[in-house]
Amino acid sequence: MKEFVEWVHMRENAASDESDRWMYFDYKYMNEWFAQQPSILNAVTWKNFGFPERGGADSTIWIGSDGAHTPCHMDVYGCNLVAQLYGRKQWILFPPDKITNLLPTRIPYEESSIYSNLNFYSPDPDLANDLQEAYVVTLNPGEVLFVPHHWWHFVQNLGTAVSINSWIPLPSDDESRLEEALVRFFVSQVCKGLSEQELCVLLNPNEENLVEDPVSKLVQQIEVCREICQQKSASIGDFMLDATSSKKPKLVKDSETQFYGETSEEDFLSKFKNFISIVPKYSAAHCRSLLHEKWKQFTLQKKETALAADDNKLLDVVNAFCHPDVIAKVKDRILSKK
Repeated sequence: MKEFVEWVHMRENAASDESDRWMYFDYKYMNEWFAQQPSILNAVTWKNFGFPERGGADSTIWIGSDGAHTPCHMDVYGCNLVAQLYGRKQWILFPPDKITNLLPTRIPYEESSIYSNLNFYSPDPDLANDLQEAYVVTLNPGEVLFVPHHWWHFVQNLGTAVSINSWIPLPSDDESRLEEALVRFFVSQVCKGLSEQELCVLLNPNEENLVEDPVSKLVQQIEVCREICQQKSASIGDFMLDATSSKKPKLVKDSETQFYGETSEEDFLSKFKNFISIVPKYSAAHCRSLLHEKWKQFTLQKKETALAADDNKLLDVVNAFCHPDVIAKVKDRILSKK
């Protein structure tokens, strides 16, 4: 954190243009970073949104410089509440039915995230022709964004920004965990014998220990998830799908967990209509204009490129086997087993 603050201060006072460089202190669990500062954890509560049991210990913090961003992706588990504390952050969102247009990829692999193979950081404005529409909002300090289940999103800081979020569990997460356990099994076996350079392409840095997981552990994860689904139980016991992963919580023991989804989104919006505004929908023309503005920032810089799966047969195979439609069929086949 000290290094981050010093770098941001140096950048703000530098005469040279370093707009293509950024730093991100992202995805940090507050219960780990503020374990010795309970007052900070206790200051965070999501009770005003109907989740009084969730606080700082169930939240993550994101601190980034101008330009820091998260590639377009979809979270497999739950729905998301994001609170902007400092600075501004732009969100570009797409509904789940845009999955085909967004070219889903599991590379780089990390559990519970499905990335888009489209680049929204230095984009081709012609992307708007296929996507047709997008939902775009800039969060300001004090504002909270609700991201529905399986909505795709690209997120970028507009200046130095700080935000916190909490993922809200859903009943459908049980089957999603089974699907993710299947993907994890396949990717782990593909990783066997690959070079370090190949692993850097295939795996997200927070999954670098995946190659060390024994097959027995991976099979056990699949079996436990299968049993949970077949029992149709919301209680998932003491088993952790991956206790060492730095990604958001997988299987957790929490008998008090409250699930979102008991009421429709329409009822939810009606209940809080005096406090909630709908994220604006951009037309294809408006979306194209937005992407063009982003594109212009990089006309004189080296563009950040999306992973080109077509140029690598291994990546093609991984994406084919791990495509959400394929994994869903494998899951259904496993669940049909008595």
